[in-house]
Amino acid sequence: MRALVRDRSAAAGLDGAELATGDVTDSASLARAADGVDRVFHCAALVGDWLDRDNIQRVNVDGTAHVLGACDAAGVGRLVYISSLAVLGTKHHHGTDESAPYAKTGDAYSDAKIESERLVRAFADEGRVATVVLRPGFVYGPGDRQFIPRLLDSLATRRFVFVGDGSKLLNVVYIDDLVQAALLAADTPSAAGEAFNITDGTETTLREFVTLVCEHTGLPPPTRRLPPSAAWALTYALEAVAKARHAKEAPRLNRARMKFLYYNQQFSIEKARRELGFEPRFTYREGLPPTLESFRPASVRPAAAAATAASAPRSSA
Repeated sequence: MRALVRDRSAAAGLDGAELATGDVTDSASLARAADGVDRVFHCAALVGDWLDRDNIQRVNVDGTAHVLGACDAAGVGRLVYISSLAVLGTKHHHGTDESAPYAKTGDAYSDAKIESERLVRAFADEGRVATVVLRPGFVYGPGDRQFIPRLLDSLATRRFVFVGDGSKLLNVVYIDDLVQAALLAADTPSAAGEAFNITDGTETTLREFVTLVCEHTGLPPPTRRLPPSAAWALTYALEAVAKARHAKEAPRLNRARMKFLYYNQQFSIEKARRELGFEPRFTYREGLPPTLESFRPASVRPAAAAATAASAPRSSA
């Protein structure tokens, strides 16, 4: 197994892998990394709510083109591209499957994923590289540096607010299940040229998810709510101020975060079950305990977290 890394000192979790130093923006390093490889898993990307469009084009879209070119030149047998359910649009989803069209929203991350998927599909259609697209929901697990850390921070500082009553549905997937799906996608002959939604297959509400996080960390469950109309008004106001100030950080409420807080995000994974033999093994009840335990030594201890939450100033966003 070979892993492309930008910084070898940050690759402690890749024990047993041959490390190839490089970057998706560096075609020469990709050529070296792809040499002699039969399966490639492309999961490198800039992720965030407030991304610079030039950077995300350079890394997520052009970088994907560079990866595809390296795979084509090296004769790679198959590329599994980790995309996102964001390509199906920021709106309410109730059982949306892979037949749904792309839906651009103006969000830099989501729109870049659509462009990247189109590149991946074009290489497959031209017979240059056999590809499979996986569209996971919010990925969590030990080692997560995005989803759970940000949620813990907002809970510990008492800034978390439900939009509505918290009954909206999530689209989460535990990291081990995503890995299982990727391996199946790499080795299932009929999967070539296809796209698959990947979640834990449950109907988990935001309130259920957050409540279990609080139970395992000792943090007080959030009780504040914003009516959707007020949340949207605040979202547009905060975004306007942030853009006017050329803010580098996303405002507390923005359209990307409203996907997590407000929109129902329930997607069908029947195609992955039927064609890949994918069966998720972890619901949030199985996945959250080991995830949260992995953060305890560095950041979240129940007693300390509860004390921090009790003394933190309150905020509406």
